[in-house]
Formats: sequence, structure tokens, C-alpha cells
Amino acid sequence: MAQKMTNVNPAGNRTVPDFGKMYYVKGVISLPSYEIEEPFEAWYDFEGNRSRIDYYNGTTRTFLIGNDLDYGAIYQIKPVLPPSDIKCFQLKGTKEEPIRPQSAMPDVQGFEFEKMEDCKGAQCEVWKTITEAGHKKNTYRLWVTRPEGNDAPATPHRFEMEGFNTLLDSHNDKYSIEYSDFSSQTEPDVFTPPAGFTCEEFPDPPEQHQILANPIQDYVSTNPVSHAHRMFGPFKEKFNRQYKSEEEHQEREINFVQSFRFVNSTNRKGLSFTVGINKRADWSRAETRKSKIPLVI
Repeated sequence: MAQKMTNVNPAGNRTVPDFGKMYYVKGVISLPSYEIEEPFEAWYDFEGNRSRIDYYNGTTRTFLIGNDLDYGAIYQIKPVLPPSDIKCFQLKGTKEEPIRPQSAMPDVQGFEFEKMEDCKGAQCEVWKTITEAGHKKNTYRLWVTRPEGNDAPATPHRFEMEGFNTLLDSHNDKYSIEYSDFSSQTEPDVFTPPAGFTCEEFPDPPEQHQILANPIQDYVSTNPVSHAHRMFGPFKEKFNRQYKSEEEHQEREINFVQSFRFVNSTNRKGLSFTVGINKRADWSRAETRKSKIPLVI
């Protein structure tokens, strides 16, 4: 179904925030449904056609190099079992989907100014947009500050998504990103992947390669149908899922998306074990606790 975008409360002659063509920023991705707090650092160089994002204090490092190979490439350096092993995985761009630098902030085109609000001891501009697809209605808000005159890059403070399902008449999805230490300067050598690795393709299934290689893409996108949502189809096929009603289908999809995010975030930590999607990935947290069976293995 076609995506619909709703603009909200335009105000005066304000221009949407601009974060500049080069920056460094820290952040924490928060997933309340699974008590996940995932720290990251991001470096972005638009003119150099490259970016880098590290997760869990550099445990997993991703390099997006648009000028490599024919259509760019993503390199991910991460620990694998046993934990002492470090490997490089590679995702090559294609003519249809070339690799581009990945921003740690959302694309604010389509956002509208909503209000001024105190945040972190400063007066922040709050920008908002709403997207709809099917029964999914997502509200996105971005909090920023910027110098008088708008002649310098804006500073991001918070980005939040709250999802509402019109069929279930309930808020069912929420995550946020808290930003800090924003700077318009970065060192060029941070974009060079470490030497000494022979990179291999990401493990199967192939449909997960994009989200494994570029995890933050889904969080800063304002498309209500994310890569995580698109993984629900293969899950249903693999485990022969058939639901009794559209309402149950919607609930199970929500549960699956949250489980999928939890699995991938956990595996970026470099623990002594990994987790994966199993047949209970569409269960609710309450069902999992009641059964006393692990959600994922």
C-alpha cells in the first residue's frame, strides 16, 4: 500500500534543521519493550561519500564507503564465536542500490515545526512528521538546537518514534535515540577499515544482509514499513504461521519486529553467545514469561 505522509502545524518561515556535510556524534538507541540501551558513535562525511558507525563502544564497527568497488561497499568488523575471533563481513552495493553514507539522524524533509520545548537545559525546536501505511501510523519527533540566524549546523538532542496501530486502536511500538557530543569536525582516518582482514559475505539468509550491515538505517528512517517488518513474511513461511484474524496478524507482527530488533542488538554486543529468531519470535513478552521458555536461541 502506498505510504501517506501528513505534515503537521507549519510555523512561520522556519527552515528544517541542517546538520552539515560532516559531523561526529554519540548516541544511545533505546528500545523500551526489551530494556535495550545501545550506545553508538557515528562519523559522517557527505562529500567524501563515506560514514562509520560503531556500536557498543566499538565492539561492532561499520564502514560505509561509497567510492569502493563499482557501487560502494559496507564493511563490518565484529567479534564472532568464540568471542576472541574478530571477522570482517562485506556487503557490496549494486547499480540499483549503491552504498551511500549513512546518517545517524533522520532525513528531515517533510518534517514540520511543532513547538519550542525545554530539553537538557536548553530551548529546543521540536520537529514532527507522521507517516501511514496500512494500519501503521508512526509519529516521529526530533529535538534540536541551533545558533541564532541559522547560519551553522543544528545540534541534535533526541529523536523519537511512537507507533500506533489503527486496527488494534493502540500504541504498540516506540523507540528513541538520545544524542550527545555533536561536532562538525571529524578526522579523515576514522573512515579507513582496519587492515589485515579478508572480508566475507554476511551469513544467510540474504534478505537480512542489509539490516545486519547497516543497523541504524531502520531507526532513523521514517518509512513505517521497515526492514524488520519485511522479515515477518519469511518468518511466517518458515514456521508455517497462519493467524485466525487480521487483528492477531497485526499483534504477531508487532511482537516479531520487537524480537527481531532485540536479537540483532544483542548480537552486536560481542557476548560469549549469540541469539537468533526461533518459532516463538512472534510471542508477546507476557506469553514468553508465562511459558518460561526462552524467546530466542
